[in-house]
Amino acid sequence: MEIKGKKVILEGKEANKIYNKGAYGKFHGKKLYLNLIEACYLIEKGRLEGNFKNFIEHATKNEKDFEIKYLVYRDLRERGYILTIDNHFYLYERGKRPPSPPSYIVMPISERAIFSINRLAKWLQEIEKKLMIGIVDEEGDLTYYIAKFFRLKGSFDEHEYRGEVYLLKDRCIVWDEKLIDALKEDFIGKSLNNFMLLSLTEAAYIGERGVKIMKDEKEMKDDEFLKYAKKIQPDIMERFTIYKDLRSKGLLPKTGFKFGSHFRIYDKEPYATHAPYLVHVVKRNYRCSWAEISRAIRLAHSVKKEMIFAIVEDDIKYIRLKRITP
Repeated sequence: MEIKGKKVILEGKEANKIYNKGAYGKFHGKKLYLNLIEACYLIEKGRLEGNFKNFIEHATKNEKDFEIKYLVYRDLRERGYILTIDNHFYLYERGKRPPSPPSYIVMPISERAIFSINRLAKWLQEIEKKLMIGIVDEEGDLTYYIAKFFRLKGSFDEHEYRGEVYLLKDRCIVWDEKLIDALKEDFIGKSLNNFMLLSLTEAAYIGERGVKIMKDEKEMKDDEFLKYAKKIQPDIMERFTIYKDLRSKGLLPKTGFKFGSHFRIYDKEPYATHAPYLVHVVKRNYRCSWAEISRAIRLAHSVKKEMIFAIVEDDIKYIRLKRITP
């Protein structure tokens, strides 16, 4: 065994044996080149001779975030998967190996790393395979997520409306019985006996679809109403953008406050089913801790929903993050 910086080189029968029993490394000519992560695992398992402690020290100095990458690699190998390493980890279905195509690209990440929606979107744009993220916590335990661009589609039609709504302070009220009936049919607003309450986002939506929004007996223009709403709810434009996009896809957004998200999303009538999705609206520069992401996904899972992040930009993108057990 020869160690050269970030590579471990094997030759002869040992090289063939190592490769054949687990697809470790890559052959260049008659020499097998192992990544430090692969070699470290083989030393730990007793399949390569070497001082494990000394090798760990060497690898830590020569491979960025070695311990994080090693713990993810080790865990997936222990679960019976074959992984190859190039610029990324490539994971193969159980029972498969190169030259078969890999099923996932695996990104190893520390729980202390900062979650960036922009970085995640770039990863998804750049890779051709499904993306699996392996998070290593401070005790060395692993949590895995599948990330993908997600397409949403529902069964609701969009309609035009007629009538008036009245702005209170941080919501609107409807007295018009015909308008109330029309909104009830589309599950918009909250009906309370002989009147209906609308959120600012819902009011903005029906305002663009023919309803007059009144304040102090005067009609407010759409941009005037949104300017007012922004003072009450600073992120109203981002939420409204996603609300309209979801409605155009045949989906029904309702508040997701109880679940810690902006919207809960129905693809069928609310009385016939539960909301299968939670959507949280973020800007392209959104950053937070992975602990916050973990909490959001676990909460969504606990109420049988999927967690989706909606990125507001010229081209709206939806990213689903789902926890899995490999």
